[in-house]
Amino acid sequence: MNKIVKIAGKTLAVLIGLFIVTAIVVPVVFKPQLMRLAKNELNSMLNAQVDFTDFQVSLIKGFPNLYIGMKGLNVIGVDSFKNDTLVAFKEFSVKVNLWSVIDMENFEVKSILLDGAIVRAKVSHDGKANWDVMKPSETPETEVEDTADLTPINTRVSLRKFEIRNANISYIDDSSNMKANIKNFNLILSGNMGVKQTNLNLKSSIESLNFWMDGIRYIKNSTLGFDALIEANLDSSYYTFKENRFSINQLMLLFDGSIRMPNNSIDINLNFKTPSTNFKALLSMIPAIYIKDFEGLQASGNFGIEGYVRGTYNDTQLPNAFIVLSVDNGMFKYPDLPKSISNVNISTKAWFDGTHMDNSLVNVDRFSLELGGNPFSMNLHVATPISDMLVNGNVTGKIDFASLTDIVPLDSTFIEGILESNLDFGGKLSFIEKEQYDRFKADGMLKLSRFKFKSPDLPAEVAINDITLNFSPQYVNLANFDMNIGSSDVHMKGLLENFIPYIFSNATLSGNLEVHSNLFNTNELMTGDSTPNEETTDSTVLSVIEIPKNINFVTKVDFKKIVYDKLIISNTTGNVTISDRVADLKNLSMNMLEGSVQMSGTYDPRDPKVPRVNFDFNMRDIEIPAAFKSFSTLQKMAPAVKDMTGRVSTQFRFTSLLDTTMMPVMSSIDAYGKLQSYSIGISNSKAFAKLADFTKKEELRNPSLKDVNVSFSVRDERIYIEPFDTKIVQAKMNFGGDMGIDQTLNFKAKVAIPTSYLGGATNLANDLLGKYGAKLPQNLDIKIKILGTSSKPEVILDSGMGSESASSSVKETAREVVKGKIDDAKVEARQKAKAESDRLIADAEREAERIRAEAAKQAEQIRKEAEAQAQKTEAEGKKKGSIAEKIAKEAAKKIRQNGEAAAQKVISEADEKANALVAKAKAEAAKLEQ
Repeated sequence: MNKIVKIAGKTLAVLIGLFIVTAIVVPVVFKPQLMRLAKNELNSMLNAQVDFTDFQVSLIKGFPNLYIGMKGLNVIGVDSFKNDTLVAFKEFSVKVNLWSVIDMENFEVKSILLDGAIVRAKVSHDGKANWDVMKPSETPETEVEDTADLTPINTRVSLRKFEIRNANISYIDDSSNMKANIKNFNLILSGNMGVKQTNLNLKSSIESLNFWMDGIRYIKNSTLGFDALIEANLDSSYYTFKENRFSINQLMLLFDGSIRMPNNSIDINLNFKTPSTNFKALLSMIPAIYIKDFEGLQASGNFGIEGYVRGTYNDTQLPNAFIVLSVDNGMFKYPDLPKSISNVNISTKAWFDGTHMDNSLVNVDRFSLELGGNPFSMNLHVATPISDMLVNGNVTGKIDFASLTDIVPLDSTFIEGILESNLDFGGKLSFIEKEQYDRFKADGMLKLSRFKFKSPDLPAEVAINDITLNFSPQYVNLANFDMNIGSSDVHMKGLLENFIPYIFSNATLSGNLEVHSNLFNTNELMTGDSTPNEETTDSTVLSVIEIPKNINFVTKVDFKKIVYDKLIISNTTGNVTISDRVADLKNLSMNMLEGSVQMSGTYDPRDPKVPRVNFDFNMRDIEIPAAFKSFSTLQKMAPAVKDMTGRVSTQFRFTSLLDTTMMPVMSSIDAYGKLQSYSIGISNSKAFAKLADFTKKEELRNPSLKDVNVSFSVRDERIYIEPFDTKIVQAKMNFGGDMGIDQTLNFKAKVAIPTSYLGGATNLANDLLGKYGAKLPQNLDIKIKILGTSSKPEVILDSGMGSESASSSVKETAREVVKGKIDDAKVEARQKAKAESDRLIADAEREAERIRAEAAKQAEQIRKEAEAQAQKTEAEGKKKGSIAEKIAKEAAKKIRQNGEAAAQKVISEADEKANALVAKAKAEAAKLEQ
């Protein structure tokens, strides 16, 4: 018996030893295979690139559980989000019950850790989210087999701990112009989540939260905290909040209640209130005050926030909500400053009806304060916000901004000026929409005078001499707008219609304005320096200028002088219409580059990443060196222009995408037009230097092109110049070809040089030709090819002359004249065949363009019909409440996508048909020329 026990003991010891050795050795031996398997599996599941630097499976690290972890995990987007990091982790690990792994039936997950997470969530302008990366599941083919003995492997979450450490999260939604970022987010959720009834302990914090909407920063570097003890019934999804605390900066809220999630709906019953009545806690919500010496701030007065959220949340319903905010006799003062903000009194109540949203109310019964002794007060009441918003309010007071320096530390910021208001308004917004102005009250004025603002964040001082707005039910009269920014001045006047509906219900603001300026210096506005950089061109770097939504302005402009980098523009007049986030410039005229310019067209920044421009230009007597120095786009496209002089006139159409610095995207430029000049001087040209060497005429080395009239186009990153006739000295020249924006050259020139240029060689040639009854022609035709690049051109004489002298060239010409008499018939036949082939191709290309143009019209009609249907869908959804509006927007987006797909199909089919037509014509033309 003892022997059996000894044998069993030894066997058990060996098994334990083998298990320990296996737990240590197997992960090491098979680590490369495990890493490869994990990467392949993850990449097969996701439309993204997944990689990690280390993969660990360890019994020792997770004992008594099994540790599985990935380090240096990165998930990178593809397609439209190519090279964008979606998620990155310093460590992503789980601990699972070891015996559940051995059993291979139910994996029990004990804990999850996300350490050093970087999350970059993004929604594109078309509503596509970068986190939508799961590949759709594929239904496997049905196989006939015996599955009676197969047991599925289940994963059972029996969490004791879920932890996030030091996560940094950013969210950018281009479709709604919203973004947010979170720095150092930490969360620990602990409790036994493997049982039906449990207590969950949640602790979380955010070191810094920032939030922007429509370019306005609403939250700046705010700290957040959320601690909660939750009694949870995990089977029925019923959660009761027992001890809970939420804080943002110094403001703290306590709340209690419950949340139940029985099915697709969420039943909410939550109450909240502030535990403290210290007015200072409310002040911490104001970024400018919270950031500067908040701890030393003196404050008094009482404040309170309380309310509730009750009801059901689902796809068709929202819960009801109620909130009360009150401040009594609030005051705050910095100890080192002489004045305070006092007598702060606020009484605000808001009700939200989630079932019948039109029953929602907002009552600001009182909002008043004294700023350095100047009183300011307002009240506002809003009802029936969905069906027909009813508003009533008053704004009365005076603010002396100079007193702010005695109230709040402004450091290096300077501000002064007087804001006066006395405004009463009230009535239903439909009264304005229906032009029933006698039923809507709007009376009073808003005036800002002697205002000055200077800050290191601004490139120049802003000075507003006067802005006066007079209100009436029909419109707001901008009686005066007189502003200076640095040395620049802007003056406006006009009428603004639909102003109050624009403020309260996001309706469209319309206006007719007149804008004029004596000097508008963009260099100052961008850099703070009125003097352009002499070392570079286009040194003023712009960013995309976005146009607000729901703005419809018709503006008449008159700018006497505009300074943009080294460019001086004078007497700019015309009209600018802003509608649907697009600026339409009509008959804009100006003087610049010692000539005049007229332009019309559109600037479309609806997609701020790739704004579009579409302009027609008519330029007269533009000085070439001035244009080259002023435009970096011209320097990139045609650097040889720097060695040209003279004046040109040009008429052209230009379309292009712009980059984020408002510069044209070279690959997208599509332009065509004409250019004329009486004389263009050329110097330092290697091509003409070669011609001068050949003819021994120095006049051709730095020639002037006379009577230039050329057609050109820009497409596919190349500039195409149609062959044109010109004159240099006494020689006629035909010149044409193309050059790339990469500076590659492909030009041909035919120069008719008078034989008188060749001196005695002319007499020798005529003696030779006289024996055959012929004589030398008046002009000697020389063909030239210009290849290579702008910095290193290759000039090739295309007549087979090589490096022969002018005299021997004339002899060769004489021989050619004699031979030409014999070959005239052959040449004429070739010319006729060439003309017929050219006609075939030209006819085919014209028909192809007609097919493409007709397809473009059909495609545009399809887009218009889809847009009309989408807008109708959105309008109908908006009438039925916010939930229906959201659903309608999604449906409208799908309608627009389908419309665009149908339009692209029409264009694609037309291109295919047009290309086939041209290809057939070219094939027939090739047969004619054989």
